[in-house]
Amino acid sequence: MLQGLGLSLLGVSGFAVCYRWFIVPMGLYSGGFTGIAQIIVLALTEGLGLPVPAWMDLTGIISYALNLPLLLVAYRTLGRRFFLFTVVCVPFQSLLMAFLPAPAAPLFENPMLGAVIGGMIGGYGVGLTLRAGGSGGGMDIVGMYCAKRFPSLSVGQLSIGINLLVYGFAALRSDLNVAAYSLLMSVVSGLMCDRVHDQNIRVTVVIVSRNAALGKRIGALTRRGVTSWVGRGEYAGQTEYLYMCVMNRYEYRRLRVQLHSMDPNLFMQSFSPQSVIGNFDKRLEES
Repeated sequence: MLQGLGLSLLGVSGFAVCYRWFIVPMGLYSGGFTGIAQIIVLALTEGLGLPVPAWMDLTGIISYALNLPLLLVAYRTLGRRFFLFTVVCVPFQSLLMAFLPAPAAPLFENPMLGAVIGGMIGGYGVGLTLRAGGSGGGMDIVGMYCAKRFPSLSVGQLSIGINLLVYGFAALRSDLNVAAYSLLMSVVSGLMCDRVHDQNIRVTVVIVSRNAALGKRIGALTRRGVTSWVGRGEYAGQTEYLYMCVMNRYEYRRLRVQLHSMDPNLFMQSFSPQSVIGNFDKRLEES
C-alpha cells in the first residue's frame, strides 16, 4: 500500500510540473477542474481585483476547494483505498500547484513542442496516479466514476470531451492559438493517460493446453471468468483444452509472468478486442 501511495504522489507531482512549468509560462489553460479553477482565479483577480502574492498561484487553492465535494463521491462509490490515496494526493498536488516555482518564460520557443511535452508529462502523471490506485481529484474522480458506471468510456476520453468547454472560454478571452495549443496539450495528456492506466486497455487471451486444471488457476489469478472447450490437437492426436479470458493489460502482464510455471508447454494467443459487451468488471486499481 505504501508503494502505491508513493507512486500516486509521484504521479500528481508530474501533473503539477506540467501545470507550473508548461501551462503557466505558456499562458495556456488546463482542462477539467484545474481549468475551471483558472477561470475562477481570473474572475477574482481581474474582475474583483483580489490581490495575490507573486510567489503563490491561487489556482491550486481554488482547485482544492472544488475537490472537497468530490471526495464524498470517492468515498461512497470508488473504494476505501482510492479514497484514502485521494485524500493524501489532492492537497499535495494543490500545494505543488500553488507554490512550485514556475519559469518566467516558456521552456521551449516552439509552443507546439511545449504543448506536446507538457501533455506527455501531465498525462503520464495522471495515468500513474490512477494506476497506483489514487487520483489528483477533479476529472480523475469524475472520470473514474463514469468509467465504473459506463464501461465504454475511458478517463482520457471523458476528459477531452469536458475540456472543450474550458477551451471555448480560452478562445473567447485570448485567441484561437491559445485555445488550440491548450487543446493539443489536453489531447496528448489524455492519450498518454490511457496508455499508462492499463486498466483501460482490454486484452483477450486464448490458451491451448493439455492441463485440465489450468482454467481454474487462470480464473483464480485474474479473478475473471474463464470459458473452456475440449478440443483435439491434430498434429499429436491428443486431447487439448482451450481457455478464453478477457482482462485488462495489467492483469495480462501478471498472467504472463505466471503462465510458464503453470504449464511450460502451453500455446497462447492474445489480441485487443474492438469492444466488450456483457458483464466485464472495469477495475479501477491494481489488485
